[in-house]
Amino acid sequence: MAWTIHSTIPFSMLGKNDAVGRLSLAGVGPEIYLSGATLDRLTPGSAEAAADSLRSAGIATATFHAPFNDLCPGARDEEIRRVTVHRLRQAVSLAPLFRPLGIVMHGGYSDWLFDFDAESWLEGAKRTFSEVAETAEAAGVDILLENVFDAVPDHLLRLRAAVGSKRLGFCFDAGHATLFSRLPVQKWMEAFGPDLREMHIHDNRGLRDDHLPVGEGSINFRGVLLAARDAGTTPILTVEPHREEHFSRSIASLRAILTEIA
Repeated sequence: MAWTIHSTIPFSMLGKNDAVGRLSLAGVGPEIYLSGATLDRLTPGSAEAAADSLRSAGIATATFHAPFNDLCPGARDEEIRRVTVHRLRQAVSLAPLFRPLGIVMHGGYSDWLFDFDAESWLEGAKRTFSEVAETAEAAGVDILLENVFDAVPDHLLRLRAAVGSKRLGFCFDAGHATLFSRLPVQKWMEAFGPDLREMHIHDNRGLRDDHLPVGEGSINFRGVLLAARDAGTTPILTVEPHREEHFSRSIASLRAILTEIA
């Protein structure tokens, strides 16, 4: 099984500290994070220059991570939901230029935020992702729904079924599942099945979303990767270092595990 490895990087960092060169040298593609502020400042020229820099460096694959701060796909306030749709569509609009393998988006459900009423979230989230999926279908790109505060995969599965678009798949975040779910990782893999297109790989110690390099927290990533393999999937593996010095350690540790289980 061949695994593709990516690393998260904010769009604003692509042109700094030879970030593109470091990705190329490591044989790693980017998952480009597009914040709302970035999308508002971005010009066609700067977007094209960034895409050209990746191609010139021989980087063949990329993914996007859409904005998520302050957004709420299942918002009961219609104005907030409209803003969310606008932001997500802004990210999708860049797909024809960069040709990402997928765009990660947060589903946005939380038991506490929605008073344990998943139906109230689903009503708005279905409308939001139906509108965004229509744009994604026109752009020829997949949307990958990511678990964040989800205790179980059920809400994301119901959302995908309600929207009914073949462009919707899943991104499993092992760090988030460790913090917010008691479900064995095998159950997540079985639930997402062949629609699992990407996994976020970052470690923590079970108390907060530390985004540590693989092996520097308490997550059994060997078990996570074996569970994915047993489920018959080879999702893109995206490390999410939040410090520059964590990049090389994350990649080295992940590759060591992949060699071990090969």
